[in-house]
Amino acid sequence: MMATAVLRCRPLAALASRDGVRVFDVSSELLSIHGLQHIQQQQRNISLHEYISIGLLKEAGISVPEGKSVSTPEEAYSAAKAIGSKDLVVKAQILAGGRGKGTFEGGLKGGVKIVYSPEEARDITSKMIGKKLFTKQTGERGRMCNQVFVCERRYPRREYYFAITLERTFQGPVLIGSSEGGVNIEDVAAETPEAIITEPIDIIEGIKKEQTVKVLH
Repeated sequence: MMATAVLRCRPLAALASRDGVRVFDVSSELLSIHGLQHIQQQQRNISLHEYISIGLLKEAGISVPEGKSVSTPEEAYSAAKAIGSKDLVVKAQILAGGRGKGTFEGGLKGGVKIVYSPEEARDITSKMIGKKLFTKQTGERGRMCNQVFVCERRYPRREYYFAITLERTFQGPVLIGSSEGGVNIEDVAAETPEAIITEPIDIIEGIKKEQTVKVLH
């Protein structure tokens, strides 16, 4: 018997909510007619734009660069002026990695640009908004950039990488950390994988103190 995952056809699938988990529900009778097994699959909508993540970090009391998400060149100008710094960064907001080394349709190189005035912020934003950004992760299809994050530039003394991601092989969340930086983490993974620490999290017990200490060290 064949098994189906999620049927995304609107006439056949209805979005339901059960125990706080969103699933696509399909008629079991309809599937049985075709000899298919009815399987429900969770829809994990946890991909967040950078500006949303920064907002969550700020709420948790973590120091973050001052900035604002905007969707027009004029909004970028106003945001840059409000920040009041002559050292700014304009960052394309798409749900894909490798933005800094990506290329926009139209020829602009890089989805993360340093600017030194509100006028520059406005000009760069005009070349990002409404354009597709192509990175290693987007492939040939690219991702449309509808927003940019205008923020003050920070000068870190050292760069680290930290993430919490869902690992399919473990079927749960995993802590990932590295002291070898974050911008080129893909290169670190390929060249010195031992520099990256991974720690699976038990979804019943949650994160333990010794796990966080292990990743931090």
